[in-house]
Amino acid sequence: MRLTVIFFDTNVLVYFAINQDVRKQSIAQILIQQAIEKQALVISPLVIIEFIFVLSKLNQLVEQDKVVSFFQQFVKGQIDSNLVLSAYQLCAQHPEQGKNINDVIPLKCAEQHCEKIIPFDSEASFSKIKPTYNLEPHRMVCTPPPPTGSELR
Repeated sequence: MRLTVIFFDTNVLVYFAINQDVRKQSIAQILIQQAIEKQALVISPLVIIEFIFVLSKLNQLVEQDKVVSFFQQFVKGQIDSNLVLSAYQLCAQHPEQGKNINDVIPLKCAEQHCEKIIPFDSEASFSKIKPTYNLEPHRMVCTPPPPTGSELR
């Protein structure tokens, strides 16, 4: 049986940390807690950067220091030139979507670790790039690919 890895986008972390909407905060907290209990929480480097940016805009950097430090342990992957080029190419293939590279880089990070991606928010904004990913609404979930020979012990 494969482990399901839950790949959260920036908005989920913001809803978790900042009470802007009680219902959304509750959902985010439940989803993140469940992912942690299953050892399945994944955050991309860009998502943690965006989260810190949002906290800065909301003047919450000091208040949320422990939350940032906590989430840092779940950051996986790295943003390198190949990932950026791949994200650019996906944006260029679907200019009608109006997706910017900051929307696509987390998807490309998830793609490196996962076979299935489910966005937290509506699937509608990704409908034209859906053939590239297996998308479902409400939350972003992915299943890692089978281990390669070097990963087997």
